[in-house]
Amino acid sequence: MRASRFTLAAAVLALLACPLAIIAPFALNVPPGPRGGISLSGLVGGIFAGYNVYAVWRSGRPHFAAAVMATVFGVWLILAPLQYDVDAPMIATTQFAGMVLASFGGFSALEAVQSRWVDAGERATTRD
Repeated sequence: MRASRFTLAAAVLALLACPLAIIAPFALNVPPGPRGGISLSGLVGGIFAGYNVYAVWRSGRPHFAAAVMATVFGVWLILAPLQYDVDAPMIATTQFAGMVLASFGGFSALEAVQSRWVDAGERATTRD
């Protein structure tokens, strides 16, 4: 099965949001606590998003668990700066990265579910 261009683009965009979340706390001189929490969350989200890109590239369909975990880390990146006492640029940057990661990761998860249903439907019709 070959992935659509948008499916591959969504997986890549989710991955590209992660370096922003990793680098922003260092570039904006955030205190050590929030810096470590947000950067490591961006790193782990990037690992899941990267695996999802690999799955799309290799098999033509997103990996459901990796896409869901990328979405979870994206949601955390949206909420994390609100938990910490950080300035507005850090809040905006982290939330932007989180929204990109969560939205495109969520799309990939839904695409993975849909591709499973389509495959199951094709198998059912070939048996008849």
